[in-house]
Amino acid sequence: MKADHRRLVLVIVGCAAFVALGAWAYGLFGGMIDLRVYRMGGSVLLDRADLYDAQLPGSGLPFTYPPFAAIAMVPLAAVPWGVALVVWTTISVLSIGAIWRSSLPASAWNLLPVDWRERRLVVLAALSLASLLLEPVWQTIQFGQINLLLTAMILLDLVRSKDARLRGFWLGVTIGVKLTPLPFLAFLLITKQWKAFRNAVLGLLTTMAVGFAVVPNQSWEYWTVVIRNANRVGGLAYTANQSFTGFLHRLGDEASWVQPAWFVLSAVFGMLVLWLARRYWLADERVAGLSVMALAVLYASPVSWSHHWVWIIPLGVSLIRAVDREWGRRAAAITGAAWYFLFVLRSIWWVPYRDDRELTWTFWQSIPGNSHLILGLLAFAILAYTSRSLPKPQSAPKEYVREG
Repeated sequence: MKADHRRLVLVIVGCAAFVALGAWAYGLFGGMIDLRVYRMGGSVLLDRADLYDAQLPGSGLPFTYPPFAAIAMVPLAAVPWGVALVVWTTISVLSIGAIWRSSLPASAWNLLPVDWRERRLVVLAALSLASLLLEPVWQTIQFGQINLLLTAMILLDLVRSKDARLRGFWLGVTIGVKLTPLPFLAFLLITKQWKAFRNAVLGLLTTMAVGFAVVPNQSWEYWTVVIRNANRVGGLAYTANQSFTGFLHRLGDEASWVQPAWFVLSAVFGMLVLWLARRYWLADERVAGLSVMALAVLYASPVSWSHHWVWIIPLGVSLIRAVDREWGRRAAAITGAAWYFLFVLRSIWWVPYRDDRELTWTFWQSIPGNSHLILGLLAFAILAYTSRSLPKPQSAPKEYVREG
């Protein structure tokens, strides 16, 4: 076995051991309700039952994802719970490292002491461990959610050279697993990434084809009926729903103006995001462009649970780079520390929540209760302001360079 392969195996085994110990210490073997829903989807297919009529025993939670997601979860449904938990969580923790590796520019490693520049694996492990303190990351881990894996897939896929083989395909696969990355297709169009767009559509169509081949009736039900039912995923006013829809429902509950207001806000903000994301992309700030685009996904989606906000990792890196370019390294360090620390505080949980308590918030309670949304808008404002110092757009961005 080659040294690189041996090191990779050791990293995976070490991570799995860390995960197993951590899951035992924090009592996760009795939780991870979303992983249980995923496994339920796989089990339903194995039992040849109806995927979208099934409910998780004890909670009543339904399966809300495309059929391909259930097909992908069959292996986890076929193994014991403890094995599935350790395997799935190991994948999520490794995805944190992949997100950091994709987000950090080559120049970031030069800031380390000389002796540490060749110990990148140790640095990535430390960053991954520290990231568990971030509210969206920990929520993803403790629920057994899929967001870290999807974010890593999108970043690893799209920061590659424009000529990379099947670049964009894995974005399409993520859409076929969970629809939330769908707006990234618009981003590929406005940045004229025609091959990546074609490959992304091919990836999505592949997942749909697999679904129709395996469970044709349930695939038809999902793409014609289930997909239109936003309430299927839970209460829209719940504090964990950090999206425009969540914010507006917390203000007006089921008032008639909520849906039109959501549409207008999403349309206006979506156009602004596309403009800014394109600006960063053409200046060869690829991670920033993708991170800004993720804001459109988070704000415009009918439901953006707080664990969807794992994009704060690359968004924070983008903020640090933007502030450094405009105001210098000290301001960048303060911005980065403040950004990540504010998500460590988990302030959306400081106020009354659940059972529609969100509808009774005072003005002051709504500030921490909507803090993800507020911080995202601040990040957008800073990135928009500092974009004035970006180099002039290039018609064909050069390759994104990552060392190591």
